Amino acid sequence: SSPLLPLLLLTNPASTCTPPTDPPTPTFTAPFSVQVQNASYPQINNRFLNFWRAGGGDQHLYLSPAGTPVANLSLANGVLQRPPDGILQNLTIRAVINGEYTATDNTTKMFFTSRGDPRAMFDAGWGCNATDDSVQRELIFRGRGAGIGGHICVRLASGNRWEFRYSPPGNT
Repeated sequence: SSPLLPLLLLTNPASTCTPPTDPPTPTFTAPFSVQVQNASYPQINNRFLNFWRAGGGDQHLYLSPAGTPVANLSLANGVLQRPPDGILQNLTIRAVINGEYTATDNTTKMFFTSRGDPRAMFDAGWGCNATDDSVQRELIFRGRGAGIGGHICVRLASGNRWEFRYSPPGNT
């Protein structure tokens, strides 16, 4: 089993970046991609969330280069979602946490679906890009469904792919 790598957005201690002071918001409608930034783990740093088509219209989530790039995500009332595109899917799909629980590391898969599984809840805040010191929007994980806490991480999966997982509060 591979170690879980937390998705921490680290700032440069000598930063000249000054993020806006707007409070985090549960809605961000401008289309975006998700880029993982964690300079402590170069094997995942600055890679993007991609979709990997699964059964029933679901999209499993892996770090690039595995899967298909996705750049039209939005955040609606805390829910990360992708509108229909007529190519990959015909329905709005949302980030959920409810599949493939693994007891050895106490994590659960995060994926996109049109079903009503417990949603992965986020807020959009501001931060500084550790690579180029630019201001950026950041997703702040809130919790699974109505539950508060925990974090989203990635771990090495089959085929040398990094998959997105939920780690509950208190999990190490």
